[in-house]
Amino acid sequence: MEPDALYRQLQRHLDRMPVGFPATESGVEIRILRQIFTPEEAELALQASAIPEPAATIHRRVKPAMTLAEVTNRLEQMAAKGLIMRIQEKGEPLYGKLIFAIGFYERQLKRLTPELERDCREYLLGAFRQAFHSKKTTQMRIVPVNKTIAIERNVATYAGLRTYVESCGGPFATMTCICRHGRELLGEKCRQTSLLENCLTLGMAAREMVRVGQARSITREEMLDLLDAADKEGLVLQPENTKNPLFVCCCCGCCCGVLTSAKRFPAPAEYFSANFHAEVDADLCDACGVCQSRCQMDALVDADGDGNGDAKMRVDRARCIGCGLCVSTCPSGALRLLENPQRKVPPDDTRALYMQLLQERYGPLGMAKLAGRKLLGLKF
Repeated sequence: MEPDALYRQLQRHLDRMPVGFPATESGVEIRILRQIFTPEEAELALQASAIPEPAATIHRRVKPAMTLAEVTNRLEQMAAKGLIMRIQEKGEPLYGKLIFAIGFYERQLKRLTPELERDCREYLLGAFRQAFHSKKTTQMRIVPVNKTIAIERNVATYAGLRTYVESCGGPFATMTCICRHGRELLGEKCRQTSLLENCLTLGMAAREMVRVGQARSITREEMLDLLDAADKEGLVLQPENTKNPLFVCCCCGCCCGVLTSAKRFPAPAEYFSANFHAEVDADLCDACGVCQSRCQMDALVDADGDGNGDAKMRVDRARCIGCGLCVSTCPSGALRLLENPQRKVPPDDTRALYMQLLQERYGPLGMAKLAGRKLLGLKF
């Protein structure tokens, strides 16, 4: 297949994922694929499905061009390069295609170049922004930073990330934040923090990232310390949108692709799965401005609207995502978190999340067709 046609076919194949990979007029998405996938890797990626499968199933789609051993070896190499998903299930590895983000972009940490970062940043802030951000189910969610939930009503376990880590069986790992690393490649230092290695993974994701050399194993106590550091540095905690998240991103408003792209919407709060929002007690606020310096979404504004920074604060609800960064360091205690009227309950795990995303994208009829294809051993 000619390279142009091959990469366009791969783009369309990836665009059928729970979060799409849309085409653009500029062709930036094709430039990204060319830099990440060799033609041979692109050919094999076209045979991978959204639901991970054994190598033997993928081999049936390419034989006799490749032996099973060749397919397995190529899939292992592609998984190590972060091009496809690999999970260990019932004694054998399963392979599937990945979403662009959170997915194969983040796995290019050790292969990232200034050119690739520029193209990915253009795509993240452009066409992919519309595909990623949803007013329905989202790939990530927001949880308050440590010790900021002072609410009389019981808070669900999944809302307390520190409690979850304390009860999680592990393993735990950390890796360099690709967003900050990418900005540094372009000569743009993060304005919020000097911390780099605080992209956190848990469970089978941690095990796999360590296996392929993308992450470093850490203890439970070290992960808790990193969560404390995120609060101190003013970073938003964004775990996977499940009750049992496999990753937690510690994000700033100047580098993070998720936050920076969402901030371009008039009302970014509509695109986050969050159960809380901040509120200011005007009687207690002493207009110190600490909360404004901590807020990564520009949600704390002068109550009098003059922008001089010498007035009491108010919360712009259209921008507040309930991260709690303003609450944890308010000197006067004027800020608190309130629970949103409708609590958003995340799916149980990654599989349930992806199925929910597929359901919302394709509807009942589309899901029936996808189920039929899976029963027939066909990719989708």
